[in-house]
Amino acid sequence: MKKKILSVLLSAAMVTGLLAGCGSSAESPSTATGSGTASSSASSSDSKVKLKALFIAHPLTDDINNMKFIQEFADNAGVEIEWEEIWSDWDQTKPTRFASGDIPDLLFNATTDADYITYNGLFEDLTPYISADKTPNIQAMFDEEPDTLVLAKTLEGKLFGLPKFQGKWPGTNGVMFINQTWLDKLGLSKPTTFSEFEQVLLAFKNEDPNGNGQADEVPLDFNGWFGSAYSLSNMIGSLGIQLTNWGTDAYFAEDGQIKNYAVDERYKKLMKYLAKLYSEGLINENAITNDYSMFQSLSRGNEAGEALVGVVYGWEETDKFGNNLASQYVALEPLAYDLDGESYDPRWTYDYSGLNMSTNRVCMSAKCSNKEAAMKFLDQFYGQAASVQVLFGGITDGNVSEVGENSYKVNDPQDPAVDPGTWKWTHALADNGPMYIRRATQIQMTPDMDNALREREAYNTTLAKVGDSDYYPQMFMKYTEAEQNEMAVAQANVNNVTDNQWGLWLVGDADVDATWDEYVAAVNAAGLPRLLEIRQKAFDSYRNQ
Repeated sequence: MKKKILSVLLSAAMVTGLLAGCGSSAESPSTATGSGTASSSASSSDSKVKLKALFIAHPLTDDINNMKFIQEFADNAGVEIEWEEIWSDWDQTKPTRFASGDIPDLLFNATTDADYITYNGLFEDLTPYISADKTPNIQAMFDEEPDTLVLAKTLEGKLFGLPKFQGKWPGTNGVMFINQTWLDKLGLSKPTTFSEFEQVLLAFKNEDPNGNGQADEVPLDFNGWFGSAYSLSNMIGSLGIQLTNWGTDAYFAEDGQIKNYAVDERYKKLMKYLAKLYSEGLINENAITNDYSMFQSLSRGNEAGEALVGVVYGWEETDKFGNNLASQYVALEPLAYDLDGESYDPRWTYDYSGLNMSTNRVCMSAKCSNKEAAMKFLDQFYGQAASVQVLFGGITDGNVSEVGENSYKVNDPQDPAVDPGTWKWTHALADNGPMYIRRATQIQMTPDMDNALREREAYNTTLAKVGDSDYYPQMFMKYTEAEQNEMAVAQANVNNVTDNQWGLWLVGDADVDATWDEYVAAVNAAGLPRLLEIRQKAFDSYRNQ
């Protein structure tokens, strides 16, 4: 049940009527409903088991009734599905729906672990319905990827929400990109240390690397902070702190102990360094207030097609910089800290579990009158070819081609004006769907995914350092209801302190050295020691399984 981190890393690198008795599905003012059950002679047959299902969709996602492969799943399972699809405001609608018991037979992408506690008895424990005979695809996932079962089970060992596994995504979410074209023009090499990084940023600011005669270059940009994939807080890895799955709320593991870098002296050092860069005009002064769309837009340059950003985190080069500027950027390897005589073993954020696994992709109402038929339908999603279609779109729809045994090709968007990522989110359940994409399944990806995997080769050596004692498995850790309630209150109090302070330090409105001790005391008084105690208990329990 251990993570087998190195093998995972290597694997990633190799991938170039209400018969169910479940209540009504009344539409709230802030939701939209699909056009009804997809029409076909088979699906209207009286012999089919009729089920109702809800799907919480991405804003881009098409009407699920238009996805032929979903109808094929239903036909194979001998069921007829009446779909309700909601694109927005589910978090506001959900409490009323769940409190009233107004839910359909199946709920896709609609629940969290806390829902099973808060609405006890509303959802079915799926454990008795899963076996190699009845649900061979789901059982295969649990047998071959045991962490998916750990992820899905509650502290009491019940299984309400089925997870997904899409094991072709890379080992880290964010790449730190640097403009190689600018480096070449200025006769500079890629920086390897914090000191060199500062000098390169100064050159980007002062020496007009985009050549337009204007001081419009932004040496360094970022988005978000604690737990954000594209924040400068990720640079804490250079000081030997191993973040995992976006470093949620600044927690990390070190030598088997759960810590929080927001009160670690190494974070103090990082903030002093970043405050210095900001004072020198090297960090985008609007980054604190810019939303994600503004963050993306700046990286795509100006109207003349000239690059504006020197260094920035992102997912993939064409997504981040657009097709015209993508070739200018390359991945920057982890920087070494060299500022005060201290040295650390640089690390890089390890996100494989977060990128490839998540739980609660689908669950079942306890009122569903034909649970066996519902489970047969759900098992369809976890088939080999079926899972590829769930993620990328249907074979019948022309979005995926089967090119050999256990081998598939993701086709280019049928509309050349649409990028592959947008096309996927429009014509498939994409990352929001239940699926089991086997490690052995061969998939010819679209160019953007090929780019993403290639770019991350720069971090393979660093990511290989991750071990059990410094892997923080937050997504696998389990808590009691009392612990969850206590943590929610304490974490909110802690965040009120940490989230307000980093911006003051960065822009120079507060001195890091002068305010550090008072800040740490405030974080601890807000409840951090108790949070660390609860998390340590869950961490130890996970490791001892």
